[in-house]
Amino acid sequence: MRLKNICKLLSELFDMSIFFISPSGEVTFEMLGDRILNPLYSNDKQFFFTMLEFDPAVSNDSPSIVKTLFFENYILMSITADQIYEGTIIVGPCLPFTLFEHKINGLINDTHIFANREQVFHYYQSIPVVSHEKLLNIAILIHHIFNHHLIEAKDVTQNILGNIQIKEKGNLDVLRSMKNQNDAPHHDPLNEKKLLTIIREGKLGTLESFNQLGYENTGVLSKSSHIRSKKNLSIIGIALAARSAIDGGLHSEIAFSVSDIFIQRLEDLRTDKEIDQLCLEAFVTLTEKVSQVKEAQHSKIITLCKNYIYDKRYSKITHEEIAHHAGISPNYLSVLFKKEVGVPVNEYIQHIKIEEAKNLIQFTNTQLSEICSLLCFTDQSYFTKIFKKHTGRTPKQFQQMQHIKQE
Repeated sequence: MRLKNICKLLSELFDMSIFFISPSGEVTFEMLGDRILNPLYSNDKQFFFTMLEFDPAVSNDSPSIVKTLFFENYILMSITADQIYEGTIIVGPCLPFTLFEHKINGLINDTHIFANREQVFHYYQSIPVVSHEKLLNIAILIHHIFNHHLIEAKDVTQNILGNIQIKEKGNLDVLRSMKNQNDAPHHDPLNEKKLLTIIREGKLGTLESFNQLGYENTGVLSKSSHIRSKKNLSIIGIALAARSAIDGGLHSEIAFSVSDIFIQRLEDLRTDKEIDQLCLEAFVTLTEKVSQVKEAQHSKIITLCKNYIYDKRYSKITHEEIAHHAGISPNYLSVLFKKEVGVPVNEYIQHIKIEEAKNLIQFTNTQLSEICSLLCFTDQSYFTKIFKKHTGRTPKQFQQMQHIKQE
């Protein structure tokens, strides 16, 4: 009874349905309110479980967020009492962004599932839109309520897209509604820029923690088929990534060869999940190759020092600390670093910190004073001086330029 009451409160608080599924797969209770179920599921419980890649008999230690083929996001969390597995709570659905008519039409066309279009449109209009960051926080909160343990975002398992085979239509259908294409919001250009910057710099670790892949809305490049549109956008994305890798120092023939291989593989794919996984593989491959090129430019000792400086960019780094980490004397570090990198150690530290400051200004809403503090500059005046030395502009001027570009 306590579990049911808490689920009722959570359902009302977050305006989302909640189901409790027993280990045998039975729906013990559900909190629907006035919400309707997805007509595309045809009230088929097993099909619903398949879309979530969910096995009711399996208990998991951490909550998970699952995005289905139908763009829905769900939170799944196992419930245990006295180390006995009692069942799973399913919270949802919600949408990561508003779906417009052309996208819903493409979805129905791709799946070939018989359903009343008006009911499907009504269903998607009734689902709350919840950002990925907020959904993570909801998962963390629910886990804390039932398990009395506060976890971090990285502990939440994320299965970006449910895996179900669909057939791609060969002939284009005429779209019934000539809705203005501008009504469809596109992806955030700042996230695109951030991703391309990661690839250009060869920062594989940063790419692995980049959590926007697969969660953003995108434009539409095929009105009759969502999968065709997804493939077209992926081709553009891989091509842009290849260009960034070239900017990062990768030989153009290598970058274009990698790009061609992944684009050719793309045409054989049939699901959202397969396409997203292939794009991620392409981005990782290009980033790794850029990283290898950058590392090959320097000795192992200097590469070790550069990586240490990058990892400690939010700390106050001293010349002695770096030398100790590399196992060499400070004097030898000075000579070797200047010889291979072309600038003194302290100047390179400044460069790394200013590049990070630029990223924070471009990709976040962090205040300049906070950026100064985060990167361990002694004061705002010194931060401004060093920033201008490396960029030719003050942090404020650089920030204003980014706003102008976005407009």
